[in-house]
Amino acid sequence: MKRPVATAQGHEAAFRSCIAEIRDYEPGADAQQVAEATGIPFGDILKLASNENDFPISAAVTAAITRQFPLLHSYPWEDYGRLKAAVAAAHGVPDAQVVLSAGSAQLVLNLPLLYTDPGDEVILAPQSYALYEAASQVMGARLRHVPLAGYRFDIPAIIAALSARTKIVWLCSPNNPTGTIVTSAELQLLLDAAPETTAVVVDQAYSEFVDDPDYADPLAFLAAGHSNVIALRSFSKAYALAGIRLGYAVADPAVCRMLDRISEPFLLSRTACAAGLAALADDDWLAASTRAVHEGREQLSRELTALGWDVVPSQGNFVLADTHGDGRELFRRLLERGVIVRPADGWGYPAHIRVSVGTPEENRRFLAVLRDCLRS
Repeated sequence: MKRPVATAQGHEAAFRSCIAEIRDYEPGADAQQVAEATGIPFGDILKLASNENDFPISAAVTAAITRQFPLLHSYPWEDYGRLKAAVAAAHGVPDAQVVLSAGSAQLVLNLPLLYTDPGDEVILAPQSYALYEAASQVMGARLRHVPLAGYRFDIPAIIAALSARTKIVWLCSPNNPTGTIVTSAELQLLLDAAPETTAVVVDQAYSEFVDDPDYADPLAFLAAGHSNVIALRSFSKAYALAGIRLGYAVADPAVCRMLDRISEPFLLSRTACAAGLAALADDDWLAASTRAVHEGREQLSRELTALGWDVVPSQGNFVLADTHGDGRELFRRLLERGVIVRPADGWGYPAHIRVSVGTPEENRRFLAVLRDCLRS
């Protein structure tokens, strides 16, 4: 639903109407602001609201970043090329099929710029990452909302919504906020039905946490000749580098050429390139990180279920749970105790909260504070 916009006055009348009508993005609550509002010391604030990975950062990444400090006066073009080659090698594709970006969110913004003219259509679920909607609205696209069914993408309904003007289908797998996936059979069904001129974008920001064998690998479909498949990946989650802002797309070479064309030439910092190269090389660290998330996800799912809540089976580093009460009120009560989670009413789940997987100690503390809240 579009938010009401007052009649523009003065210079604001020059703003494009489609921009003025975009809903503001609601990030997770800021830990510093919560500390100031509650009087709780900043170091005691527990933030489990933004799906950040609190596993200790790779020592190899820290060292690689530090080595870049004397070189910050120069552009990172050579490192940019090395990182693109490393990403391509990690996925077994040519360099021409990789586009680097300052976080995968920048690619979400650029894809409608590449594909949509005013009046073209995009298909998306209202219970998914909000930036898909905002990025599409920037280009004046018509939004075709297809709600999730049982917390999962409704592929038959998406297929029914396809038209000659559908330029993008946005999929998030695992989906934020539900943690559910698109299966290989579902993606095959969609690609068989979608016109060749429709980009099927699969946002895999949380893919490293998946252990479901039915998970759809968009790169396999790309290799099989589906040139309209675009996979988005991120270093923010499994690699614990949200503060670095580093992501990439794997797609058909023609798509990559166009995305590179509309990106700024030196869009990544030297530190981001160095961090990405070091992270890709540290397989042991990634295995330990994902193992810790699996254990924490299982712990949270088990303990929240024991409270009588309905927990959506998740393949991400977070869980969505139906509290059978007022999710936003519970969010406020936890906030007063210095624990930040994410209320899910903005996605249409007013009784739910989303909780990011923390370290073992953070998970235990969250559960203890939550039980105290529920008792009181």
